[in-house]
Amino acid sequence: MEEIFVGIDLGTTNTLACYLRRGRPNFIRFAGSGEMLPSVLYVDDEKNIFVGEKAKQRGIIDPVNVIRSSKTYMADFEKTWNVHGKSFTPTKVAAEILKEVKRQIIKKLRCGDDANINAVITVPAYFTANQKDETKKAGVAAGFNVLQIITEPMAAAVAVVHELGLDEKIFVVDLGGGTFDISVLQADQQNRTYRALDIDGDRKLGGDDFDALIYNYFIEIIQNETGLDLSTQKKSSLEYNEYYSMKGRVLEAAEDVKIALSEQETYTADLMNLFQYDGKNYDFSVTLTREKFNEICQPLYEKISSRINKFIAESGKFKPEEIGTVILAGGSCHIPKVKADVENIFGKRTDTQLDLGTLVAVGACFVAETFSGVKTELEQSGQTEQSEQTEQPQEKFEDIISHSLGVEVLASDGVSKVLSKIIRKGDVYPCEKTKLYTTTMDDQTTIPIYIYEAGSDCENIADIDAHEFYGDLLLEIEDTAPAGVPVINVTFKYDKSGTLEVVARDEKSGVNKSIKIKKGVR
Repeated sequence: MEEIFVGIDLGTTNTLACYLRRGRPNFIRFAGSGEMLPSVLYVDDEKNIFVGEKAKQRGIIDPVNVIRSSKTYMADFEKTWNVHGKSFTPTKVAAEILKEVKRQIIKKLRCGDDANINAVITVPAYFTANQKDETKKAGVAAGFNVLQIITEPMAAAVAVVHELGLDEKIFVVDLGGGTFDISVLQADQQNRTYRALDIDGDRKLGGDDFDALIYNYFIEIIQNETGLDLSTQKKSSLEYNEYYSMKGRVLEAAEDVKIALSEQETYTADLMNLFQYDGKNYDFSVTLTREKFNEICQPLYEKISSRINKFIAESGKFKPEEIGTVILAGGSCHIPKVKADVENIFGKRTDTQLDLGTLVAVGACFVAETFSGVKTELEQSGQTEQSEQTEQPQEKFEDIISHSLGVEVLASDGVSKVLSKIIRKGDVYPCEKTKLYTTTMDDQTTIPIYIYEAGSDCENIADIDAHEFYGDLLLEIEDTAPAGVPVINVTFKYDKSGTLEVVARDEKSGVNKSIKIKKGVR
């Protein structure tokens, strides 16, 4: 069977797929959008599903039946979209996007439908365990053999090290469409190791937030010019299709402004025939300067800078002066003030030799190729006579856990419920940790185990309500005993892809029970 190895950057805004040809990265191209497939899904009134540029264009006119930025909701088990009679979860949307990626891989590489397409898929460093699990499920549902889930900063660092030959501590700022990650990684060329030292981030901060601020600014101008209340379709007095078409076009214009002002100082958004107003067509036109854009988006800049400064001050895993290279990754890092603010924090220029928007996919494809056993062009050309005589060590990618995980337990006061950590933030994948617990009631034979992941910025808070529910399982023990007598051994196992397995063991019976975790609402 034919074996294909690809790296996939499943992004909030765009998705990219990269493979190696003769040791060099090549991108899968998508109709109408080139290397970047818009991460957009649309369903028409005949229930046909469209993904990519066609979905994006149809969604501008009919935004009610389009799904954008679904990655933001990954592992939100209550989130669904109902579009033209079809229901989608965030995982199902991701699977549809990845199905399109697979179709284009088959077409581009002219392989058979039965080809084994192996993929390394990237996720934000600050994704939770559930979010990583659901990303992997989407890849499997799309027909990929998912080799590994790695973090976007790790992939970006791998790309830079492969292309530029760095051997130092690297600080990665990854600002995508919906997520913001900051990471420090150590590249060790001699041992061919990439090791994450520390990570932080915000799972709900990215380019979409810039778009939203500009969208609101435009809507405010339109309301002031017309006197209409555009907060809802009913209040606007516009027809249903007219109102939602207006919203789609204004949001598209906001994104265009963000992109344009990353390259030029002024940009004019012209939206002709936006809707019928006062018996005639209403035309919207506004010129925005980069200075005004920065003024509107200042709260986001402050949020980004304060997060980086806080990370540097509190990490303890590195010193600012130890950083050799600062890398920007993700499309939203093209915004000039983001780049300027990061450079101001570090007092040095960021590396701009490689394309910010493609770094993650390139790094993922290098990682994927390590599973094939084929050396890249860089590895081949860099061999000396001595290295040809000795076997090169396998590349190692040491990602770290972004949030501690543990179980809910009763606090010493006998009333409060707190998080008992088993695996901690900063532990390296893969890992296995065990803790011993006991019962809280007499003659208890059914023991519920509630698994939680530490909430963002809540690592030092004990109260269980500060943390995110991951899932639960039920352990049945054979004998009754007074409270505090049974010894329950709970083991958390993480594989290198970030997939969690929980094994519970009743010490008295000596029987291990690996129990399937039930996810969703507790």
